[in-house]
Amino acid sequence: MPTMNVSLPETLASFVERQVASGGYASQSEVVRDALRLLHREKAAEQEKLEMLRRAVMVGFEDWREGRLDDRPIDDILDEIDE
Repeated sequence: MPTMNVSLPETLASFVERQVASGGYASQSEVVRDALRLLHREKAAEQEKLEMLRRAVMVGFEDWREGRLDDRPIDDILDEIDE
């Protein structure tokens, strides 16, 4: 496994040390790996949301291009969805 040296501000370094001291982790490396896994999942979820938004925009654009429009006020459309 590759090794990296990471500089942390005192608050984060203290947090890492507390996590190890509490017994939740066996080492500082485990804390950092766990944190990076969480960040990785968060970024992947964010990317998926962006892709979903892009697809929805493209559907809306295609509807507009094909003349499938609804000129009702948005509140009326949302009320219909809620029903």
